[in-house]
Amino acid sequence: MPLDAFEARLTFIELLRRLNASVQSAIKCAQFALRYQDLCEDLYSCILEELDKTSLNARINILYFLETLCENSIRTGFEEYVDMVNRDLWEILDKVVPPAQGALANVALARKALDNLKQKSIITSDNYERVETILSEREKLVSQDEFQTKQELPSFSKEEILRRMEEDRERHKRMRENIWVIPPGDATQIEFENAWETTSSLDEDDYEIMREENAILEQATR
Repeated sequence: MPLDAFEARLTFIELLRRLNASVQSAIKCAQFALRYQDLCEDLYSCILEELDKTSLNARINILYFLETLCENSIRTGFEEYVDMVNRDLWEILDKVVPPAQGALANVALARKALDNLKQKSIITSDNYERVETILSEREKLVSQDEFQTKQELPSFSKEEILRRMEEDRERHKRMRENIWVIPPGDATQIEFENAWETTSSLDEDDYEIMREENAILEQATR
């Protein structure tokens, strides 16, 4: 029996609150959002609302869930969720890394999620550059020892710290697996762009290594 908008919201919020770092929990939540795609705006608003209410640990889980949701949206040809994530990208990151004590713990994972979204062509390059610049400024702010705010979040409990450590291990495992995933598009062009972005400029150390290798080659061919 189909759910009405109110029932769908309640069910989806419960799924969001049960999210963890596992692929299974993210897929289950994404499947629900796509099953009730006619309610996509209502369900998407639940995501933003939960990002406001929940803990810093849970916000990271929601951020990585959005990656799964967008991937599955593209796969099924329903890209409204992708459009909304692109539109509200900084609003989302602003909630995941808020100007509050403890937010520094989310910076690295938030940046990695942002990189994943760009690599998988979920967000545009211009949007990535804009949000990355703002995120870097936020990182500087929350890194300050003297940083204080009236919106300070409560400290992590021992249970939350242990859960975060376990979930971070799961995320890092997924990241290693994603290294081998090639996003849609021209594979040769994608490989070139990745190499271009990750290769550093030539410096004196590089020239020194070349000279040493040339000397070794010259001796070997005499």
